[in-house]
Amino acid sequence: MDRFIEQKGVDEDEWNLVFVDSIEDYYDKASEAPIEDESSPNPPFIRKTPRECHQLLLKLRENTESEIITDYFAIMDERSTQDDTVLLVCTERDLENEILAWPTLRATFQASAAALMLYHSGHSSIGEDVERAQREYDNVYRGEWSTFK
Repeated sequence: MDRFIEQKGVDEDEWNLVFVDSIEDYYDKASEAPIEDESSPNPPFIRKTPRECHQLLLKLRENTESEIITDYFAIMDERSTQDDTVLLVCTERDLENEILAWPTLRATFQASAAALMLYHSGHSSIGEDVERAQREYDNVYRGEWSTFK
């Protein structure tokens, strides 16, 4: 995990991600390199859908009172280890606050923290960034690092 934080040009002012690999631990602040704790050998998120990951995060927050935002998150998957991208997930809700869907977007690690912060604040949406990513040769959202001009 350290290499994602240290080598990917992430602006410290925009960094607010927490690496969660256990639904039994308490989380209350952004992860910092070096990450001292060893990762769980059996993380509960492996091979889970965005919906299943969201449900696990809700369970984590309920059971441990962790201070995390569960409606906007990034999934590090097998592809992440190959191309340093993550899958951004945002819950989509109706007017009664019922969940309708879990739209996703493949994004560079550099763009992920700022994008999630903008989604949470309402200054941007995953739909807008999906459109931006579709203009990229590989459909990956890059934020201000975009190659599309």
